[in-house]
Amino acid sequence: MERGRLSVMPKLPNTLKTASQLTPKQRRFVDLYVENYGKPGFSKAQCVRDAGYNPKRDNGAAEIGSRLLNPDLNPHVVRYFEKRMNKEIDFYEKNKLRSYKQYERMREGAIDKSQYNAAINAEKSIGQMAGFFVNRTEVKHSSLEGMSREQLEKRLGELERKIGEHKEIIDITPQAVNSESN
Repeated sequence: MERGRLSVMPKLPNTLKTASQLTPKQRRFVDLYVENYGKPGFSKAQCVRDAGYNPKRDNGAAEIGSRLLNPDLNPHVVRYFEKRMNKEIDFYEKNKLRSYKQYERMREGAIDKSQYNAAINAEKSIGQMAGFFVNRTEVKHSSLEGMSREQLEKRLGELERKIGEHKEIIDITPQAVNSESN
């Protein structure tokens, strides 16, 4: 390397890059997107802008966000996104105690403010999470696939009674055909 000149490393193909080779903007975009995932008002485009990208067109931020999470274009960014998202999923799925405590705090706050309906709803949610309350649903089958043999026989009997005197409409009795050779 000569003095005063910067040596520029050749650009690695996207397939060879690792998550450790993310640019600061790429890392910030993924971190923002995962942290705000599912919140109203946050989108890929908003996270792109917040990460420091300056799109040239009106729709540019959405395009940049889509390109960043495209596995064919940026597999290293997608790998980092998946790793961060899996950590987030593990945290929320494995830590039910956190959810119980959150509902308990909401219930206590509602009771302190004499908001008993909200307190009851929070308590009900705690009970549902614990499995104390079971929502039962009765499904009636209108198609034949879901019926048992007894149900099918009963339904066929009902249909035969409804047809009753109109059985002649559909007459499938075979008739002998005389074939005479000419």
